[in-house]
Formats: sequence, C-alpha cells, structure tokens
Amino acid sequence: MKPVTTLRRGMDPGPSLKSTHPAAARWIGTLIRMTSAHPGMTRILDVVERLSDRPYRTNFVLLGEPGTGKEGLGRALANLTSPAGPLVRYDVAGFPEDEALALLCGAGRRGGVAEAADGGSILIEEAAGLPARVQAALLRLLKTGRCERLGAAAVNSPDDDERPGDKSKRWDVRVVAMSDRDLLAEIATGRFRHDLYHRLARVVLTLPPLRERKDDIGPAVIWMGNRILRQARVPLDLMGAEDFNVASREEKRRAIAVDPEAIVTLEQHTWPGNFRELEAVLERALLLYREGDRLRAEAISAALQNGEIGS
Repeated sequence: MKPVTTLRRGMDPGPSLKSTHPAAARWIGTLIRMTSAHPGMTRILDVVERLSDRPYRTNFVLLGEPGTGKEGLGRALANLTSPAGPLVRYDVAGFPEDEALALLCGAGRRGGVAEAADGGSILIEEAAGLPARVQAALLRLLKTGRCERLGAAAVNSPDDDERPGDKSKRWDVRVVAMSDRDLLAEIATGRFRHDLYHRLARVVLTLPPLRERKDDIGPAVIWMGNRILRQARVPLDLMGAEDFNVASREEKRRAIAVDPEAIVTLEQHTWPGNFRELEAVLERALLLYREGDRLRAEAISAALQNGEIGS
C-alpha cells in the first residue's frame, strides 16, 4: 500500500511522498478479484474495478462502523485516483481548533497537510468531528486550492475565493473523508456543513458491518490468516483453501487450513468490532491456540473467550 504520512502537532510535513508501495497493487488486485454476497460490497467492488480501468481523480466519503475497513479502502481509492501523488493522513481528534487548523493549512514557516498532499490525496479520519473553522478551511481548499497558513492575511473563509490580487499558492488535492457517523444526520443537527458535504460526497460508499457479511467470513479468514502468519514469520506451508473463494492460485497453495466447523463458529459471532475484531481473534487463535497444521473450532472458541491473555 502507498506510504501514508501522518502529520502531528509540531511536525513539518517534509518532502512529499511520491512513490507507490508495491503492496498497494496487490491489495487493490485482491479487492478487484473479491466477490461478496452483500449488495453494498458488490457496489464498492464495482467502483474499485471501474477506477482500476479508468482512473479518475475525485473526492470520496466512506461511511461505516469502526473496524469495517474504511482506511484500507480509502488508501486503495487514493492510490487508484492519484497513483503518483502523496497520501497524507489527517486525524485531529481531541485537538484544539487552532491546532487542527494549523495542521491542515500550516502556521508560520511550517507547512500543513494541504501542502504535503499537493498532487495527491488527504485521508481524513472521522470527518464528522472536524471543528467549524477547519470545515470552512477545507471547503475553501476544495473550491479554490488555497489554504493559507495561520498568521497570513487571509482568514480561510470559504467565501473569499475572488479576492483581487490574491497570489497565494494553490494546492491540487483530493480528499477521502471517513466517518463512523451519518454525515447527513450531522448536517441536520448543524454540526457539519452541507456545502462541504456536497464537495466531498462526489462518491459515497458505505461499508456494511461484518455481521451482515457472514458469507464473506471464510475468504476473509484465509486472507487475514495468511497475513498474520507471514507477519509473525510462521512458515506458510499449510494447505487447504479449496472450499473458499481465495483470490489466486498462489494464495490457495500457501493458504492456512481451516476446518468448516471453525468457520461456522466465526459466523455465529456478532462481531461488534467488525474486521478489526476478527483479525484480533484470528491472531490469538493462530498464534496461541492452533494445534498442528489446522485451525480448528476449539481454537476459535478459545480465542473468542479469551480477549485478554490470562483472562
């Protein structure tokens, strides 16, 4: 996946990240080859496939419960629509408004996210929580390409795009805005700008929760399980993915072996933490409770019951 810059308080963005990580192509390829019985996921996969054939730079809003995979999808979309540009993550949860604004636009001699993402994309964590002045500055950035550093003459008003003689720099950015909350409901309560929403929501995708995607659990277990074992440096010499829709012959050859009863046990769980919880359960099951060359239902049950080691 493309490297992501995360700017924090007091950090200078430094040089823009222009390279595309090789894992990005593999992850996008996995998305394209995936199938899903859920209509919402079918639509998302169709969008990914279309963009892979005809890349088009635009803004996205990604909605869904925590753990449904918004960040992974956001990174894939940014890579497809701006493959040569940087991807900069913007997360200001808990920041005072002035600091959040400075992180977006810069302050003094220090540039901000808008400058660091020039030619690429900004990945916004929890867009519903953006302070009012940040929303105004982001709207102006999307309308005019301008986002003056704090202390400049401009006030980052979204309505000052026609100031005579303005020679400030313009940044060419697209935005992938993620939210756990319904942004239309936030608009109705006055917490989110409707004009900003319509600038962002050129493509709106809602990721369904895992409890609605029971048929997708089997393929997800194979894909996640292989990744967990690879990261833990466990040899991938196990066999047995013939019963699942694994993306490629290579993945089938190297796939972990999972008993059907283990999949049934996973399907019966409600998954309040969605894929993030599934990954944690699989890691415990594979690294702590797996016996021999197969992942059995007993290991899954033990991992589900023991959210903390020693509990």
